[in-house]
Amino acid sequence: MAVLSRLRTTLCIAALAVAGALLAGCSTVRLAYNQVPHLAYWQLNRYLDLSDAQTERVRGDLGELHRWHRDTMLPQHAELLQRVQQQLPATITPEQACRIYEEARAQLDKVLAQAEPKVVWLASQLTEAQIRNLERKQADSNADWKSEWLDPPPDKLRERRFKDLSSRLETFYGPLDEPQKAVLRAFVAQSAFDPQRTYAERVRRQKDLVQVLRSIQADRGNTAQARTLMLGFLDRVVTSPDGAYQRYAQALVTEGCEGFARLHNAMTPAHRLRAAQSLKGYEQDFLLLAAR
Repeated sequence: MAVLSRLRTTLCIAALAVAGALLAGCSTVRLAYNQVPHLAYWQLNRYLDLSDAQTERVRGDLGELHRWHRDTMLPQHAELLQRVQQQLPATITPEQACRIYEEARAQLDKVLAQAEPKVVWLASQLTEAQIRNLERKQADSNADWKSEWLDPPPDKLRERRFKDLSSRLETFYGPLDEPQKAVLRAFVAQSAFDPQRTYAERVRRQKDLVQVLRSIQADRGNTAQARTLMLGFLDRVVTSPDGAYQRYAQALVTEGCEGFARLHNAMTPAHRLRAAQSLKGYEQDFLLLAAR
């Protein structure tokens, strides 16, 4: 799961900017976007130790996907950002925040659909040694995640989340004042975020992926089966087979929409102007990139 998650993140910098993973500035957006194929390859190679033949195909596929994204998706990202800018000077409702989130997710889904045949091909080429390497990297990643999110006591975890969210918001809105910090602290204190539950789903996805890859490897020439197995896995990433986790994940989405609305509505006019200017910069960057 980690390798797919990292690839998805790398390929979708633009869409994630809309959803809240905002970058430091417009020049950073352009620089990062142009490095996407290289960064995506680096992540894949780190987890899978690709062969020379796999490397040649993967680099070509990533370049093709990047060109498609530049031509097709960047104008759509820019159009969404333009519409969001128009909402930022006023207060917003949780429903408006969720609509923005859903539109960004829909754009991300288009990217994943375009990448799907390339992911299936790579999955069908992996060896047992590469799958074992993936398992080792998953274990290393899990140890880091546990150290960051499971080991700290609750008060330290809340403070960490507060600092992380503050940093993201200040990149977007500028420095926060005490009223906004108070709203953010209340949001963190009341959050339904459960590291244990999140970690359990993370491990479930990882085991699911490894099992799917070994099933594909056992019948390597069966392309139709490989596609069915991989699409089934991706569906289970989007919608967990664990009903309790589904409800938890939806609760986090609802909480995020409500929390963002409260935080935005607590911002001063100057904060909201800064946010609109930030999105304008991203919009212009996406249009410039798309025109190249």
